[in-house]
Amino acid sequence: MENLAAQLGPLNSTHAPGSTSRTGPTVAIIGGGWAGLSCAVECVRHGLRPTVFEAAAGVGGRARTVGLDGLRLDNGQHILIGAYDATLAMMRTVGADPDRLLLRQPLALTFADGFELRARSGSRLGLAMAFLGCRGLGWRDRVAALRLMRAIGRPSGKDETVAGLLARTAQTANNTRHLWAPLCIAALNTGIADASAHVFACVLRDSLMGARGASDLLLPGVDLGQLFPEPAAHWLAAHDCAVRTGVRVRAVREDARGFLLSDGTAEDVFDHVVFAASPHQVPALLGDLPRLSALAAQIGLLEYEPISTVYAAFDTSVRLPAAMTGFAEGEPHWLFDRGALGGPAGLTASIVSAATMPREQTEAAVLATLRAQHPDLPAPLWVRTITEKRATFRCTPARVAIEQPADARIALAGDYLLPDYPATLESAVRSGIAAARRISAPSP
Repeated sequence: MENLAAQLGPLNSTHAPGSTSRTGPTVAIIGGGWAGLSCAVECVRHGLRPTVFEAAAGVGGRARTVGLDGLRLDNGQHILIGAYDATLAMMRTVGADPDRLLLRQPLALTFADGFELRARSGSRLGLAMAFLGCRGLGWRDRVAALRLMRAIGRPSGKDETVAGLLARTAQTANNTRHLWAPLCIAALNTGIADASAHVFACVLRDSLMGARGASDLLLPGVDLGQLFPEPAAHWLAAHDCAVRTGVRVRAVREDARGFLLSDGTAEDVFDHVVFAASPHQVPALLGDLPRLSALAAQIGLLEYEPISTVYAAFDTSVRLPAAMTGFAEGEPHWLFDRGALGGPAGLTASIVSAATMPREQTEAAVLATLRAQHPDLPAPLWVRTITEKRATFRCTPARVAIEQPADARIALAGDYLLPDYPATLESAVRSGIAAARRISAPSP
């Protein structure tokens, strides 16, 4: 994001750019999350001059690092998988080496009650062997699991809830409890009673039934800021681009000069504009562009699900048996030993998806589960909870597909734009790349 000194003067930049040597069209990108930053990087690669505006003090959006009592903590524990091709390529582009920053391991769903599934993607035979060798599944369970995988391999074109899919393929209660319900809540952040079976099937096809390595778990060995957002901001600064944090765009208008962005005190003009903010913020940003009122109303219909991450710090000698453990019922859904993933020793992160309880109840439930599973665990030194109230959109069959504006000078970027996928880092990155390519295409 190039610093257009003459155009952008009054607005402050966290990453001060160098000389303004490019002469391509200018692009305003509103939102410095994974979608906005990916869009900016792709814009540079297409000869455009982007500038990112981020209201928060730092980049990363809903997958960022925050400061809490002097510690750098993620606003939520994220897992990547081997199928995230666009994300891994984008990390490499900005100098964030996935092989160094991510711990890759074959898919291993290990639950506190002894259930365990280990699988490698790449062949149907390998997947069948994974179910046949799964600890905790009986023969009836295994046959039912294979029946579901065959069903999703033949898309019907109709959508239904995941619960409907499970009933239609006669899944057992054990499969639902240990396989499909945990995978659904982890991937879609929506329970099986409401979640889209079409999206769930797409996730399973791309991971479990995908190319070799697609189902591998990629566990971050650094905080989210170091994983992509901060390297991306430094890469953009090195390419004479401005990442303007702490600047909230309050209005976007259009006149003969182009698109006018205002933060309430100053106005800047751009040839293109990309709305890469969280979707609940986009309708208000479109408010001064009357021809996009229908699009704003459509985005306004999206519903959201929260995610809470409960951090508990123990003595540095504390080690959990596994870096990642699942729980088939209750809270949390997943438990991570951050000390085993490059974080502070003794720090745990417990994930409660689609969280609805008050913070105090959530923390009490998580700590009760930890004590029940690990009776020798000492009392925590401290507990902190970070809740993203709109962590993801609610991924249901009724979700309306959002179309891009007719005007090719305008684009949307965000994880809510890919109709076949849930709200993931990969969806955000793909959408950002697509937005950049859209506005860089020559006019018909």
